[in-house]
Amino acid sequence: MRARLTLASALLLGLAPAPALASLPSYQPGDSYVWDDGRVERVVRVEGERIHWGGLGSGTYVRHRNIVVPILQWSARGEEGRRRIHGDPDRLWPLDRPRSVRFRVVTESRSRPDRPWVRSTALWRCETGRPAWVDVPAGRFEAVPIRCDRYSATTMRPIERISLDYAPELGHPVRRSLTSYGRATTRTTLLAATLHGPKATPERLRALARKARRTPSRANT
Repeated sequence: MRARLTLASALLLGLAPAPALASLPSYQPGDSYVWDDGRVERVVRVEGERIHWGGLGSGTYVRHRNIVVPILQWSARGEEGRRRIHGDPDRLWPLDRPRSVRFRVVTESRSRPDRPWVRSTALWRCETGRPAWVDVPAGRFEAVPIRCDRYSATTMRPIERISLDYAPELGHPVRRSLTSYGRATTRTTLLAATLHGPKATPERLRALARKARRTPSRANT
């Protein structure tokens, strides 16, 4: 049997990975991801580079298909927000070698439609690393680590670090960690299950979310 050529091996040999491994993620309506904390992400519709996501509730949000870009627009329980990106985060791709990129994020949010927008600015620096195997409840994946540090635009102090392990085979992160430097806390979530197309019914997703919350998770690097 022919040995499987891993992404790491392809990079070490200087071989160009397949487009699906190297390019930005591509999503389709119905693509759904269940995390070990019970959270569900479901693609509602795709508008070019903007992906409209929903969960099991009524809240919705919009993301760029570049997974390092923070949520661009959201609305939930009367709150709403929007972001503008200054720079080119897409330069982090393809994932054929370690890269880094810097960009600026301007956030505007308000607690009610009749309230004024509150504005803030942050600086981001993201970098990719070498592929490594990651075990999560959804399976074992070869993943590319992506680390993004968010800095205060006024003091330049680090605010938080977002760590993603992106599995090109799946086209989505399989592990996420958020480290808050101010609170000195780190929270990690692992991918528990995926569903696509007609199979991703609300009933099935609710069942998977309940199962994920009841099942202890382990991650090995």
